[in-house]
Amino acid sequence: MFYVLSAAVAGVGLIVLVLALVRMAGAAKGFGRAAGDMRSDVESRLGLLRARAAAIGVAVRDLRTRRVRTGSGSAPEPVGSALNE
Repeated sequence: MFYVLSAAVAGVGLIVLVLALVRMAGAAKGFGRAAGDMRSDVESRLGLLRARAAAIGVAVRDLRTRRVRTGSGSAPEPVGSALNE
């Protein structure tokens, strides 16, 4: 009789373990999905930041070439880039 009780407890323990693993797998799947969403959002924002930095670099380069052409003693003319329009 003791063996039947031990087998029943082991069976219940296995069922509880399987249920816990299934729930953990669902939580891990949700965590992975949230991490993927966060990663794509960060990559998107980083791309926008790089584009802004490139636009500033172009504007600074335009301003420097304009100053070199006109001479540094005169007042700089307004930058006619797309950022100012």
